[in-house]
Amino acid sequence: MKYCPHCGAEIADDVRFCPTCGKETVIVVNNQDPQFDPQDIADNKMLAMLGYLTMGVLPMIGCRNSAFAMHHVNQALWIFIGSLLCGLVCIIPILGWIVGAIGSIFLLVCEIIGIIRALKGSGAYLPFIKGLPVIIK
Repeated sequence: MKYCPHCGAEIADDVRFCPTCGKETVIVVNNQDPQFDPQDIADNKMLAMLGYLTMGVLPMIGCRNSAFAMHHVNQALWIFIGSLLCGLVCIIPILGWIVGAIGSIFLLVCEIIGIIRALKGSGAYLPFIKGLPVIIK
């Protein structure tokens, strides 16, 4: 048995859509990176990639029912939150500027990695995002 990542209902292993909430299920095994339906990836990887460039807005409008796109939207939103925090840290003179600049460069690299992974159809988590809560289900 597995659990729906959207509503938490217990569902059979061979079920593609949750009978409780109707959303597509994602298989997560032992807290590893999620695996997505190949058709979902093929249909939505361009919008998933655009999520990194639009703070997740386009995929939320265009493919809200795609588990693959929503996975990348959540990662894009965490990058955006990190960027806001880096900007906030930059208020502090000298040390804040250094920390903010290093953090911004790290987040830019994470965003590029996310774009590449979305285009390749990978659901791997970005370095600092694994274990963070899901923002949008």
